[in-house]
Amino acid sequence: MNAKITAAEAKNCLCGCGQTVSAKASYRSGHDAAHCSMLLQGLVNEVADGRPITKALIAQEAKNLPSAPLQAKFRNAAERLMAKVAADEAKAVKKMEANA
Repeated sequence: MNAKITAAEAKNCLCGCGQTVSAKASYRSGHDAAHCSMLLQGLVNEVADGRPITKALIAQEAKNLPSAPLQAKFRNAAERLMAKVAADEAKAVKKMEANA
């Protein structure tokens, strides 16, 4: 059933794309993953700017997502990113020590 959404029923997709969704939905199809990706990109930008990613920052960013499963998905991805950043930093230190 593809009923038209009336103006009174419509609200904006939470990913920020500007598209409308029905009153019962939070996202357009696939846009929940896009929202997670945008938040993860924000963490990548933090690293690029020299700021550390902390569990507190991850928890704060996760609150921008509407459901517990989506928040958990984001936290898991962010923690994998944290581990990758730590591993990359450890490699860089080892390389510097080897060249010293």
